[in-house]
Amino acid sequence: MLLGAFLGTTSHAVDMAHNGEEALKKFTSSNYDVIIMDIQMPVMDGLSATRKIREWERTHDRTPVPVVALTAGPERSDYLRAREAGCTTHLAKPIKKELLLNTISAVVLQ
Repeated sequence: MLLGAFLGTTSHAVDMAHNGEEALKKFTSSNYDVIIMDIQMPVMDGLSATRKIREWERTHDRTPVPVVALTAGPERSDYLRAREAGCTTHLAKPIKKELLLNTISAVVLQ
């Protein structure tokens, strides 16, 4: 909800999923420039969803879309687990709007 509020005042179009399974379905049926993936989601967690997204991109010969992992903790182990799952980068909650927007700009321009 907070991310929707942050991004709702920008030029970014926002599409939200309630769980990792829904995020995967949305990703495979539409085009996205960046994914902000909450790691702790019901049904399928964000790391599992990211792994499945990366697998789908490989099998469909698609360029990887940047995935920004959101985690509750700033520990290095959280960052490493996110990278191992295929996330482009990692942000710890609580998130600040400026950091979110700067991160989105950085990963989209890579």
